Amino acid sequence: MKTLLVFFTLLLTGCSSGLQVSVPNSYFEQNKATGYLVGSLGANTEWPKTGKNLISTINIRPIGTAHNITNTLDGVITITSNNEDGHFENPNVSGHLFSIELPVGEYEIFSIKLEGSDGNKTLTTQNQKDMHVRFDIEPNKASYIGQFLAVSRIAKSELWNLQYPSGYGYLQHSYDQSRDESLFTEHYPENKTMPFNLELLTFSNNRVLKN
Repeated sequence: MKTLLVFFTLLLTGCSSGLQVSVPNSYFEQNKATGYLVGSLGANTEWPKTGKNLISTINIRPIGTAHNITNTLDGVITITSNNEDGHFENPNVSGHLFSIELPVGEYEIFSIKLEGSDGNKTLTTQNQKDMHVRFDIEPNKASYIGQFLAVSRIAKSELWNLQYPSGYGYLQHSYDQSRDESLFTEHYPENKTMPFNLELLTFSNNRVLKN
């Protein structure tokens, strides 16, 4: 398993209030063919590594557009989950399916951010260099990029000798194509005959995403 605003149109994927997807209106100003970006964003639910209390954001842009990730996210697709009201949950993981219609082309995940708390203050984990994790959107196809699960880094209590979530975290990446394809058919029945293509993502080691 690999561990890893312009004016926005707000898209709530499925019926979930815990997932927010933002896509700039400018992406659809030209009459281009489109496909769908599909995946899931959620959390590990096993104590004490549970990421349920982390807010996770994945930032995506077309290849060839450059932004300083510390200064601006103008023109960027963002996918954010607070792990509420998910599409799936079991003793190990919970999460939301996302499906985003996008113009055909090459895209990249270039940054992620996780926000949590240690009980006293808000803590943020974010990569400081572009990640350049690439994938393709093809016409009239669903490009499946897998599942991203927030996992908490662990702290140890000085008083009680117990481990607990620290407020910092990372994303694990893997694939659950059978589950997510079934969810895609359930929540987007109008696209159920659309080819559901696996996109194999390649990650570098020393990123916020963790191997």
